[in-house]
Amino acid sequence: MPARIVLAHSDPQFLSDMLCGLRSSGYDVVGFPDSNAALTALEAAERVEILVTRVVFAQGTPHGVALARMARIRRPGIKILFIVRPELVSHTEGVGTALLIPVTADEVVAKVIEMLSETDRDAGAPPTDG
Repeated sequence: MPARIVLAHSDPQFLSDMLCGLRSSGYDVVGFPDSNAALTALEAAERVEILVTRVVFAQGTPHGVALARMARIRRPGIKILFIVRPELVSHTEGVGTALLIPVTADEVVAKVIEMLSETDRDAGAPPTDG
């Protein structure tokens, strides 16, 4: 079963590129242009494994770090991937994993694969006979 991913990013072209890249890699992903809509989706979804977000959103809406923290409260096991400018990376420390922009869809997909494989290792696969 493909991972369920929520993507929140206010740049329409970036959002479109990332949705396309993640979907073409077989992931179940939904995208939102603002943090409020993403939070609503995180609350309503049956299963979400990864939140991919930026740090800065429009004034009057939760920033990405607040979104990530609210997501963690509602879904303690959720993985957080920030797509962030270098000068903002310090805001993400201790909250999630950061990828510095500029970043390609392939780089985001590779990081998602890595994060999901960490989840699989943490869960502990049963030993095989052999």
